[in-house]
Amino acid sequence: MVDMSAARVIAAFAALGAAVIHLASAPDHYGEWWPAGVFFYAVGAFQIGWAVAALRWPGPVLMLLGLLGNAGVIAMWVVSRTIGAPVGPSAGVPEGVSRVGITAVAFEAVVCLVALWHVKRRNPRGFASSLRAVVVVGAASAAVVGLTLPAVDTALSHSHGTAGESAPHGHEDDDGHGAEPEKPPAPSGGEANAGESSPGSSESEPGELPSSEEPTGPGHDDEPHGH
Repeated sequence: MVDMSAARVIAAFAALGAAVIHLASAPDHYGEWWPAGVFFYAVGAFQIGWAVAALRWPGPVLMLLGLLGNAGVIAMWVVSRTIGAPVGPSAGVPEGVSRVGITAVAFEAVVCLVALWHVKRRNPRGFASSLRAVVVVGAASAAVVGLTLPAVDTALSHSHGTAGESAPHGHEDDDGHGAEPEKPPAPSGGEANAGESSPGSSESEPGELPSSEEPTGPGHDDEPHGH
């Protein structure tokens, strides 16, 4: 016969795992639409409170509350993945199925099954031995942690990636890293002509003889002299 206390401990740890996933996913949903983020925070707080209470006061009312609350969260997840959420900026648009959501739903399904069984039996009792209690708590905590950490890491990575994409970099426009140096403008036609004519150019000023012509005086021509 299955120990109901062991099942209750497993349900409590499952609720804690689902709560951690919801709290890790809340900032991303809050950035998209703040009522959705508030809902995720509220679900996480409810599941933590239920898990703590289930370990100390495992009454039928508390189990029924856990059953209804977690079943409602599962129903909302199914609706949002099939026909889309009824309200919000993405109303009527189905969301994608991810490992984060599947892990949270699996934890919530465990809570619902144990709570339903507990409500029907209504005879809670303690562990048969301390050794069984230690084994059940250790196994439940290890299983929940092993499934929760990858889901939380995925949820946090998605949140950080969305925040990083909202601020585009402008290195190419602002700081000019890797840009080619600007070339000086080409001289205009007037400047080019002015630069070509300098005091030492081949053109002579008025009143000066060309350097290639020598002055000739009387008796100094090319004809032979009559000496």
